[in-house]
Amino acid sequence: MILGRPVLTTYVAGIPELVIDGRTGWMFPAGSLEELVKAMRACLETSGATLQVMGELARIRALERHGIDEQADKLTTQFETVMA
Repeated sequence: MILGRPVLTTYVAGIPELVIDGRTGWMFPAGSLEELVKAMRACLETSGATLQVMGELARIRALERHGIDEQADKLTTQFETVMA
């Protein structure tokens, strides 16, 4: 996502909080070959222009949620808590 590309991913851990199905990528249940095929087909059938828009939305979302400044702040807080 940070590279400006929509993603194909599973509904595992915190991924559903980041990826918006159909807007920043395609999601499918882990272990479901049938759903993976559907997601891949949807991706392959999407126009280049739409993929570009989806990719930019993905990049923006990833930076908003996992930008280096936010992650550094979280780590600093965790280290301060452990050291206290």
